[in-house]
Amino acid sequence: MEKKCSIRLFLSGILISAAFCLCIGFFAGNHRTRKIYEERIVLLKQQNENLLAMQKAAEEEKELAESLNLVEPYEYLLLAEDGYVAVYYADGKTLYAVTDIRMEELPDDLQEEIQQGKSIGDEAQLYNFLENYTS
Repeated sequence: MEKKCSIRLFLSGILISAAFCLCIGFFAGNHRTRKIYEERIVLLKQQNENLLAMQKAAEEEKELAESLNLVEPYEYLLLAEDGYVAVYYADGKTLYAVTDIRMEELPDDLQEEIQQGKSIGDEAQLYNFLENYTS
């Protein structure tokens, strides 16, 4: 009977030791996993802050560009001359052509633009404008 008792006691000790080792391993693994997740969270927060800073900088740059009202380069300038639309090169002094488009036949808002000098980006845009308003 003592042999059975000592075997039971020995097996109980082994089971308790195994359970203790498993618990320690489980908690140690959880601690490592938790530490990895915490490091990832910190890294994601930093990346998020960097993205927000880049987005804010892009918005500020866009606002600055809008506030400066950057003008795209143009090749031609439409001006009113003797009641007709005249086409000048971008310098505003060299005449390219005088059209047969009468100013009074154009819409009021377009007349105002031409009075102030309507810029045309390139030759294709110029021909498109002339085709639309030539009778």
